[in-house]
Amino acid sequence: PPAVPPHHPGCYTLGPAGLAPRSPAAAPRVWFVPDALGIVCASATWALTLSEGALLLSAWLLPAQQPAYSAVHGSLFHLLASLALASHARTMFTDPGALPAGAPPAPGLAGCCPLCGAVRPPGAHHCRVCQRCIRRAHHHCPWVNNCVGEDNRKFFVLFTLYTALGALHVLLLLSVPALRAYARGEWDLRTPVRLQASLLFLFMVALNGFLFAGLMFTIQMHSILTDPQSQPGEPGQASAWTNLKAVLGPRPSPAWISPFASAGPRAASGPQAVV
Repeated sequence: PPAVPPHHPGCYTLGPAGLAPRSPAAAPRVWFVPDALGIVCASATWALTLSEGALLLSAWLLPAQQPAYSAVHGSLFHLLASLALASHARTMFTDPGALPAGAPPAPGLAGCCPLCGAVRPPGAHHCRVCQRCIRRAHHHCPWVNNCVGEDNRKFFVLFTLYTALGALHVLLLLSVPALRAYARGEWDLRTPVRLQASLLFLFMVALNGFLFAGLMFTIQMHSILTDPQSQPGEPGQASAWTNLKAVLGPRPSPAWISPFASAGPRAASGPQAVV
């Protein structure tokens, strides 16, 4: 039987014929993380976004009795919300860049992960929730029930962007008319209590969504633009522009802001697998 290479514990398993490399071929082809907390958080994200749209229509736009106003702002919010949810789904169901578990060691790559047996290139980290090593892993986000890594980072960036924009739209719709009415002395406190509660809930959902998504978008963009590691196949430190193209796509186009378009082919940065 083949000997286990030094410094690569766990890369081989004991089978009928002795020690042999593990194969990821039996892994399921659809990527989904069966984490209870992540499933609850991801479901809550969809529920809050959908309820935000329903309340915006029922508690604000339709009572205004201005068809053009309601149509324009309703369409804009639901466009942003649809793009946010599409980005969320792509982030959740896209393999973030999982390395094959138990892959045989390759020259020039880092050591084997003691937890999953993957041979890790620079920038890869093991996620204890996904139970895999992820290429260029940034963090595991329970709100998308997945890791944010090399292959789904674009979708996560778009999810935070469209969520922040949709929430900001709602905040402006609620705040600007209220502040204008207060400044003119036209503030009306005779709004039914049930409607007040709906508007307060809508405002709080939008405020929290804007703060959370806006902060995550800012962190992601800063991390992408200042990534000190060069991109695969490019010697030296990559520029901010190169880093941005590595995440969004090889050339600027409308595909950069579309959750339905992948970032495009990447240079090989280590073993890959469909999970």
